[in-house]
Amino acid sequence: MEYLLWANAYLAIFYGFYWVFLRKETFFQLNRLYLIGSTLFSFLAPLLDLKIFKASSELFSTVLPLSTVIPLAEINLENTSYSNSESGLPILTIIYTIGCSLSIIWLLYRVFIFKKNLNKPSSGDAYSFLSIVRVDPEMDGYAKIVAHEDIHAQEYHSIDILFFEFIQIVNWFNPLVYLLLWSVKLNHEYIADEKATNSNDDRINYANLLVSHAFSTPVHSIMNNFFNKPFLKNRVTLLFKNKSKKSILIRFSLLIPVMLLAFALQSGKSIQETAVPLTVLNNPVTSPLNTLEETSRENSKATSEPTDTHIFTSVEEPPEPIGGLDEFYKYIGENANFSKEAYPANGSTSNVRVLVSFIVETDGSLSTIKSLRDPGHGTFEETKRLLENAPKWKPGIQNTRPVRVQFTLPIQLNSSAES
Repeated sequence: MEYLLWANAYLAIFYGFYWVFLRKETFFQLNRLYLIGSTLFSFLAPLLDLKIFKASSELFSTVLPLSTVIPLAEINLENTSYSNSESGLPILTIIYTIGCSLSIIWLLYRVFIFKKNLNKPSSGDAYSFLSIVRVDPEMDGYAKIVAHEDIHAQEYHSIDILFFEFIQIVNWFNPLVYLLLWSVKLNHEYIADEKATNSNDDRINYANLLVSHAFSTPVHSIMNNFFNKPFLKNRVTLLFKNKSKKSILIRFSLLIPVMLLAFALQSGKSIQETAVPLTVLNNPVTSPLNTLEETSRENSKATSEPTDTHIFTSVEEPPEPIGGLDEFYKYIGENANFSKEAYPANGSTSNVRVLVSFIVETDGSLSTIKSLRDPGHGTFEETKRLLENAPKWKPGIQNTRPVRVQFTLPIQLNSSAES
């Protein structure tokens, strides 16, 4: 769901820009490319790993080279008290799936109606879909209407409509996608109107033709219909508007600071644990801390005089759990109480990762626990509780003195670790 939230945030930014700065301009082909390209980018941007915007503190923090996989069987999932007692899929996922299913049914119904009407030509037809053009030969202005519909077919406007129909299916809950499709269809009419008229007199006759045949056509139709009453006023207005100046295109520069801010916010919520590869361990095992020591030495070969307040990211003797990794794994496995919704669905090959940072104090206690990645369902709150109540660690040593050391800890939950 977080992916959809970010995709819709980008979609709102791009469509808001179009609505304010571009919809009344005559850059019709550019507007078409903008609407398609910005929509594609909106759904791809949340997948990008924007490392340039990562928090600088993460780049210099030492990552503990262990990954705790908490198998469902080891934490007695069946006997755990959950924060949400609902079983199965989360309610939001169920609602979303139902909405997508209904949207697909609605699209298939409209395709069925189109095919049915296609086999039964009727008086007053004037539409196109893909390479199909249907115009009633008895209509006034037949040649001009055919020229208009041919432009729709030649420029593959129906492909655009089908693309945005798909966007509506996966984004049915967002009112903006319905406005977006409306804008795309209207822009198609602008393009066809512009190419079908050559002179001012031609525009006047063309406008009269539009008004005289202003029938009511459903705006949700999947076809490009010549007589679309909801578009009439806008089409006539833009038909007589002077060409927009190219200097107006400088408005696109306004998108730059907005997008940079969006990228920074997104990367702040999706920090990747790339310093040390995440190792999946289905059962607690003893693992040497040599990797930790090597990582610490590579991060910083120089040392500084420790103080009571200075936080180190690399020390001569890194801190470690009392009793070693065995005891730490045992503590996590026996005391974790994550909600059932925090785990992937049964049988899923995916996993859920929680990423936190904390400071090992000079007395071995863990403090300043912060969330770097929180998949929701109370995972960070439970992780924080576990760390706050964890047994004290052996503190890090610098120049023979205990010092405060910052760590980044990844914890992975999956549903396939039962053994």
